[in-house]
Formats: sequence, structure tokens, C-alpha cells
Amino acid sequence: MNSLSELASATKHNDFAYFRELNARLGTLKAANYDVASKCNLRCEGCLFFEGEENEGHEDSRSLAEWDALFAADAARGVTLAYMAGAEPSLVPDRLRAAQKYIPHGIVFTNGTIRLPDDIFYRIHISSWGVDEIGSSLRAGDVLTKAMNNYRDDPRAVCVFTITSLNINQIMIMAELANSHGLPLTFSYFSPTTRYLDKLENKADNDKAYFRISSATQSLALTQADFTHARAEIVRAMLAYPETVQYSLHYDDWVTGDKLYDIDPVTKIARNCGFRVTKQVHVHVDHQPGKGKCCSSNIDCSNCRAYAMGQSTYLSRIREAVRKPEELAKWLEVREIWAKLFLNANNSAKARL
Repeated sequence: MNSLSELASATKHNDFAYFRELNARLGTLKAANYDVASKCNLRCEGCLFFEGEENEGHEDSRSLAEWDALFAADAARGVTLAYMAGAEPSLVPDRLRAAQKYIPHGIVFTNGTIRLPDDIFYRIHISSWGVDEIGSSLRAGDVLTKAMNNYRDDPRAVCVFTITSLNINQIMIMAELANSHGLPLTFSYFSPTTRYLDKLENKADNDKAYFRISSATQSLALTQADFTHARAEIVRAMLAYPETVQYSLHYDDWVTGDKLYDIDPVTKIARNCGFRVTKQVHVHVDHQPGKGKCCSSNIDCSNCRAYAMGQSTYLSRIREAVRKPEELAKWLEVREIWAKLFLNANNSAKARL
């Protein structure tokens, strides 16, 4: 009896017992976030890495021995979960190998166009932005087919569909594609960077980089009406492909609501973001520490609904959840799904080999 639904039906009035069982099963996790690459082979509209200044000025010149030493030191201080991001981590597989020598669990956030070798055992999250012309326009190239074929039936991989105002009607298509390629599917909502929002507000001209198609009348950001539409499409996809779609509607209720974060009026930074209150460390590609915001420091906090940061925030608010039985049940569902998405069952056995 491993799924939350089975356990919930068997222990309807004993969520606290399941809470203890789940924590014991997952163990204690201490996370750190790494920008392991400063280059990418795509130009995604409103890119959270390049469409901003927080990641500028960090030279990518560290040797593999220095990366190895960094991961060894972090493991020694207790890091057990590595978020491997930046621009495109698949361009530097040796850095991923160095990390998994010491840190047992990890997630690689990739566009999927370069298949990671089989000896990389971290979880692989493949970002997808749409099908056909929509996907091509948002990523400056038709890459979805290649990414899906690269990871067909790969037990390491999860497909993450970033929902924008332009691709909501493709949610069911993505579910069909993920199912036919033997890949789990989950969802993230487009979260604009401060630079992207400034360009919209100032009616900036389009460029050939990360602001090619957006305008004051065509933004990727979602309205409340868009969230309602997306929710309906997600439900359709979950009903059609219940084994493929791994997503919590309880989480969706929360992440599409108003005022998710307490925003500091001076710094404009969220004071209660889960990536911050849990003291997760962010390391730039030059091994300099982040400034204390988060691993996606270009994102505008007041508009952030990115799935990794959002789920961490939701789960960090356990003290609020335990006050009401119905809220604890929701929290447990999100935690269970998070574990399926972010933890690879084979990691612990293969770590430190």
C-alpha cells in the first residue's frame, strides 16, 4: 500500500500516522541549487536564466577538479539533494557525474535536446513549451520531438509542461505525447522575470534573443481566466491519462491563487519562499553564492508560480497544514507527488559508487 490514495482510504482519520511514515520513508533531505552551465543551445522566450541580470558576470571557468571539490564539501556539510540547473546542464555531463559521486539525490533541469548518458542516474526533468508552431516560436526551434524521442521510456525522465497564455489548449496533446513516449507528465506555470515585465510595460521592441514575440498585447503571463481554463484542461488530461499525469489539484488551487508570497516592499523579494526559508543554498557557475533570493533569481517574486519553487514553498508551510485535518491531507498528497517527481528510487543504491 504505497500510494497516497490507498493509504488515505485505509487511514482516513490517521493522517498524522501517515505523515510520520512518509517522512521516515523519504528520509531527511537537505537541498542545494547549482548553476552548472552558463550556455544553452536554445533561446526560450522570457528565459528565467538569461532574461535578467542576476546571473550575469559569473565566469564559467572552474575546472572539473574544482567542481568535484565543491560537491564533496557540500556533501560533507549534509547536502543530500542537488538541483542541477543554470542554462543547459546536459552540455556539461562530467559536472553531473561529479555531483552524483557525493550527493545521492538530484534533479537535472534540461530542455532534453541532448540525451544524458545512462550513467547519469539523477532524475531528469525535461521542459516542454508547446507543440508544433507554438512550441517552436517559444523556443526558437522545433525541439519537442527530439526531446521526447531522446527519453522515450526512460525511467529517469519526467516531462514538465510550462503552461503559458499561448499553449493552454495543448495540455491534452502533451498528455497524449507523454503517454505514448512512456513519460510521466507534470505542469509548471510560466513565471515572468522582472526584465520581461519591464519590457512589456515599456513596450520594448522585439529582439532576436529572449523577447522575440511578446508585446503589450501578447504576453506569456497568465490571467485568472487563463488559470481557470488551464485547470479544466489539466483535469481532462488527468482523467484521460491517470497513470501519466502526476499533478495535485490541491497544489493547483494554491499556486493559482492570489498573494502566494509576503513580498518585501523594499527589495521586492518574497520573504516566505520555500527555497529561502529552508536555507537551500544557491551556487552560481563560478561557485559564488547567490545573493539570498533563490535559484531563479531573475523571476519576479510576486508573479512566481514555477513548479520547483512553488512546491517547495507549499511543502515548507507544514505548520499551517497540521492545524486542520483537511489541509494536512492535501499537504500529504502534494508531498507524495513531489517525491515521485523529484526523487529517483535508484539514486540511493547507486550513490557514491
